[in-house]
Amino acid sequence: MGDFTTSDGIRIDYFVRGAGPPLLACQGGPGIRSDTLAATLAPLEDARTIVYHDYRGSGRSATAPPDTYTFERLADDMDELRHHLGLGPVPVLAHSMGGFVALHDALRHPDACTGLVLVGTTPTGDPRKIAGPALRALGPARVAKLVARGGRYLAVWSWRPESTGRQAARYAVMATTQEGLPATRARVREANAGLPVANDNVPRLERLFGRTDLTADLPRISCPALVLFGDRDAVMAVGGEMLAAQLPNVTQVVLSQVGHEPFVEAPARAFPPVRDFLATL
Repeated sequence: MGDFTTSDGIRIDYFVRGAGPPLLACQGGPGIRSDTLAATLAPLEDARTIVYHDYRGSGRSATAPPDTYTFERLADDMDELRHHLGLGPVPVLAHSMGGFVALHDALRHPDACTGLVLVGTTPTGDPRKIAGPALRALGPARVAKLVARGGRYLAVWSWRPESTGRQAARYAVMATTQEGLPATRARVREANAGLPVANDNVPRLERLFGRTDLTADLPRISCPALVLFGDRDAVMAVGGEMLAAQLPNVTQVVLSQVGHEPFVEAPARAFPPVRDFLATL
């Protein structure tokens, strides 16, 4: 475990686990810490030395000026961590919102990123592009559940000051689009116990999520990419199809009857393609 100071003076906390060639990891969020992804990826530590870090304004890293909470700056922070550790070009594994960080890294630092493992993520959060297809992917029953949870949030929480309770209720609405099969949901809740956390960067990154659209930039990413997602993860399944359609050098893996947490819900199916892909780099 250690920390370093970025070029603009922000302390970033990181830790390293595992053995083998290095791999940078980008957790989702924004109401999350890197520890959660580290626990999920533990089975991969026999094959890779995985470098985790808390984004600026989250976890054990320092807070920063709100206008620096951007996916571009988070990608630059990770590149500076890469240099701090003396790493050469390495692959990046990203889950959920971490995909925006990883994609920006590949676009801004193409010579430093040798490959992308994009798990349950999307190149865009623009509702004009993703909402309609995601609702169709959900189907009538899950749409009804989404509407009910959304209505409860509007009635009970939307008018209250921001708090961890309000944040959790907001995330519960989104979780409706991500749920795996009922038999796996207890494992997912256990893996995500204590989330979300009240990171300083949450308000800014939540707003940026819906305004970020990298679809037009994907053809510029030339490194090999693995796009892996569950078919019940409606928003990210739509995003995953976009990634697979527009990245020039891509392998796609779709896990049936799996939601937003493939490594928790279906580890026996999720880890082997990741191992195989990393072994080719």
